[in-house]
Amino acid sequence: MKFKEITADSKEFQDSMKIYRDSFPEWEREDEKDILKNIQSKIYKMIISLYKNKVVGFYILDINENLNYMILSFLAIEKSYRGRGIGSELCQKVINDFYSISKQDWLLIEAEERQSKLYSKLGFKDIKLDYKVPSFESQESIDMHLMLLQKEVPLTQNMLMKIIEDIFYRGYALKKDDVRITQQLKRVEESKSLFCYTHTHETIH
Repeated sequence: MKFKEITADSKEFQDSMKIYRDSFPEWEREDEKDILKNIQSKIYKMIISLYKNKVVGFYILDINENLNYMILSFLAIEKSYRGRGIGSELCQKVINDFYSISKQDWLLIEAEERQSKLYSKLGFKDIKLDYKVPSFESQESIDMHLMLLQKEVPLTQNMLMKIIEDIFYRGYALKKDDVRITQQLKRVEESKSLFCYTHTHETIH
């Protein structure tokens, strides 16, 4: 299995977007033009997995240098290649690169119930928070787990609020008067969790 970073003119982008459309419901899909624009501006980092020169999976990282975090926005595998461990390999690459290459202190992921179990096995910690993500196609919100890996600097409640605000405004393109952001920030304020833990990691080769 080979990994390759997608650039603005990579021919594999459209192949990856077909997997994207087949893997995520419409409410969860960001506009593909926005994805490409964010790759071009280096806000997004997109890595594909190749098997015999065929795109069989990918992930997209949204990197915020100002707030010193990144979030695994999307990870998907081509239908006929699921169940072969490719998703775990891609996720492990994200984790290894986070600890060995990236300058960010925190790696976050939004996960559904079933996915959260896989990410827990890979070392992600579930932030004990009532977390609801905005739909891309409606005013609804969907229950998710917000999960975390961190380096030496612990994630504080105040920093978590800033990060969530950035995810909702920039990632989900919410308007400033959207009540879903104020509602979510209030849920963070009311949470009893300390949002910090110690975690050691060894890079897996």
